[in-house]
Amino acid sequence: MDDALKVFIILSGIGLAGTVTYASIALVHAIVSRIERGTPDVTSEEVEYLRDRAEQVDLLSERVTELETRLDFAERVLARPDESRHDTPVGSH
Repeated sequence: MDDALKVFIILSGIGLAGTVTYASIALVHAIVSRIERGTPDVTSEEVEYLRDRAEQVDLLSERVTELETRLDFAERVLARPDESRHDTPVGSH
C-alpha cells in the first residue's frame, strides 16, 4: 500500500474518532445542563445513556491516544530515507 494512503487512513481514523467523541461530549453536555437546571423530565434511561456514553468517550479517548502514537511513528518512518525504512520490523515501535 502506498505510504500516503496509509497516512490518509490513519488520519481519517483519528478524524472519525474525534468527530464521534466531540458529538458525544456535546450531547452529554446538553443533558447535564438540563439536569443542573433542575429540569424534572430527565429519565432514568437518559441517566443510563449518559453513563454508557461516558464509558464510550473514555474508550474513544484511549483509541485516539493510540492512533496519535501510531501516526507519530508512521511519520517518523516516512521521514527516513527509503533504504532505512525497510530496517524496521513489522509491529515494532
